[in-house]
Amino acid sequence: MGGPSFDRLVGGNGAGIADRVLSFLAELDDQQRDAVTRVIGDALAQDTLVAGGRYLGRLWLRDAETTAWHVLLAGRRLHQTEDDRKRFLEAWGNA
Repeated sequence: MGGPSFDRLVGGNGAGIADRVLSFLAELDDQQRDAVTRVIGDALAQDTLVAGGRYLGRLWLRDAETTAWHVLLAGRRLHQTEDDRKRFLEAWGNA
């Protein structure tokens, strides 16, 4: 998920990307989800001594889902002004 996807994020379509991420992850069955956590976790485990790869992969995947959900939810808050949305996205980007 590179190139055009990141261009869309910069262009203000974070909610669209978040929706695509959540849709992709929702379609994974248990075996596919486990494979994703192993691959990501093994890559993360090379740089840390804190925990095993499988656990790190689960944390990463959970964080990716939560982040995507927060971005999607923030994009749907109709009662917010455009300035509120810009401040939120700026704070999120600086976090």
